[in-house]
Amino acid sequence: MLCSAPQTTVGRRVHFPDPLPAPDIFQLRIERRHKSFNARVSESLSSVEAVGVDGTRVALNDPASLPLRTLNLESVDVLKENPTRGQSGRMKAVLLLAMAPLLLPGLAEAQEVGSSELRTNNALSLEEALRLAHEYNPDYRIQESQLDAEQWRQREAWGDLIPSANASTSFGYTASGERRFQSVQLGTEPAIYSSNYNLGLSMSLTGQTLLRPSVVRDQNQATRAQVEGASAGLVDQVTQAYLSALQADEELSQARTELERTRSYVRQAEAQVEVGAGTPLDIRRAELQEGQAEVQVLQAENSVATTRLILGRVVGVDVREDVELTTAFDLFDPDLELGDLLNLAMDQNPVLRASRSQQSAAETQTRMARTQYLPSLSLSASWTGSVFEPADLNPLFQERFSQLSSQYDSCREDNRIRELLGDPPRDCSQFDITQPGVEVGVREQIRDRNQGFPFDYRAQPLSLSLQVSIPVFTGFSRQLQVEQARVSERNARQQVRSEELRLRSEVEGAVRSVRTAFRTVTLQARIRETAAEELRLAQERFRLGLASSIEVVDAQANLSQAERDEISAIYSFHQSFAGLEALVGQSLRNQ
Repeated sequence: MLCSAPQTTVGRRVHFPDPLPAPDIFQLRIERRHKSFNARVSESLSSVEAVGVDGTRVALNDPASLPLRTLNLESVDVLKENPTRGQSGRMKAVLLLAMAPLLLPGLAEAQEVGSSELRTNNALSLEEALRLAHEYNPDYRIQESQLDAEQWRQREAWGDLIPSANASTSFGYTASGERRFQSVQLGTEPAIYSSNYNLGLSMSLTGQTLLRPSVVRDQNQATRAQVEGASAGLVDQVTQAYLSALQADEELSQARTELERTRSYVRQAEAQVEVGAGTPLDIRRAELQEGQAEVQVLQAENSVATTRLILGRVVGVDVREDVELTTAFDLFDPDLELGDLLNLAMDQNPVLRASRSQQSAAETQTRMARTQYLPSLSLSASWTGSVFEPADLNPLFQERFSQLSSQYDSCREDNRIRELLGDPPRDCSQFDITQPGVEVGVREQIRDRNQGFPFDYRAQPLSLSLQVSIPVFTGFSRQLQVEQARVSERNARQQVRSEELRLRSEVEGAVRSVRTAFRTVTLQARIRETAAEELRLAQERFRLGLASSIEVVDAQANLSQAERDEISAIYSFHQSFAGLEALVGQSLRNQ
């Protein structure tokens, strides 16, 4: 498969609007360096100058009309070059304010650079068109954006194998009042402020959880293959649109050449009439041929504009009518081996690769559906703590004092009994609230136990749990899901086979089309040479008075049709070859 690569015959040029008068204050120099710009300003200069990508310098004046409004200004440094530096800070601030209408819109419209590039350049190569299409074509960008979600889906699948952690805290308030449990009165409690925290770890392991990363991996591969397929399809669309635009340019050139031939024939007919060797009818026939040629030029010009509109739609930016297409496609004899091309297509075609990845994902999903018969395991761990603080401690004091009084009375009654039995008495002073030390101790003890809100937590013991769940009967849902997964797997396998059959048929058809197109070009070139010779002979015979104008008109029409057919055959060959490259999944031209 020896094929020549497209060649760029014209370098890329940068087109700017004509310079406008500028105020005699500053000179602005803007240089593009990896999408970054530096601005330098100097006083006492009479123009504002911009430097393009290729070094072209132009004068700028009206910020509202400049393509710089849509350029991505990542960094702008403004320096005042003036021997007098006392006012440099003030002048720099004034200059930045004056340049705000020019610079800020560029920052806000940084994503629209491609449209500006084609508005300011009058040359477009196929390589540049492909780059712009991958950057600005909305349909491709939609497909490409799926890769961002797929990356996080892969992380999320692996995240299921990592314990999940959570932390929570709460704050509460309970008003004072009577506490009851059903019909049992628990007493009256004061208003209470409360807070607590909880730290937990949990993990659930099932067969689906363990196999999900494999399914997501296969799905990611399928998505990447789909994006690659969208990229290959975009390359084919751009190439076809580019070739159509080139064909329209060639047809316009041919139409203009034909118009010049017919005008020359009109002049020849007029000369023949002047010398008496022709008739006015010869002039009218020549003028009729000239009018038809003018119509052909008009239609060709419309075709040029239309094909550039189509190219701009595919690329995703505006392509002006005067943009010159600089990539030339050389005609070559395609040395194509069908077996090698089929092997390449089976390995490289992105649509087939996506179908195979979908099949692999379906097989993994079938295994995952069967894991519903396996037990599931759940683990959890919890750390908790809480703190309670009454709004008023007096009810707690009174309750404790009442308890101590009861204990003090019981202790004294017990000592009287001991005295009658002759036993030594107990010490009841610790229950005697009439003693200052006892009351103070009770109050301090209650205060210590009922303070710390909101963050002086009292930790609770660690809590661990392990749960094993074995599904017994789920209403035939598992059987249904397993069968659905098997059906999806069989369908995915058939889809792969269908893609292989389609690809084989289309590659064989594309190879035949390329070979036929090349032979057609060879035949059309021979026909065009014959038509040119026929016209030359007819014109010579007409000049010598040996033939009528009808013979010349017919010969001109034959040559014009032969030239158009040859152009159509040449670009049909290139379009067929580009379609074959899209099927194979890689370029077949020697680089």
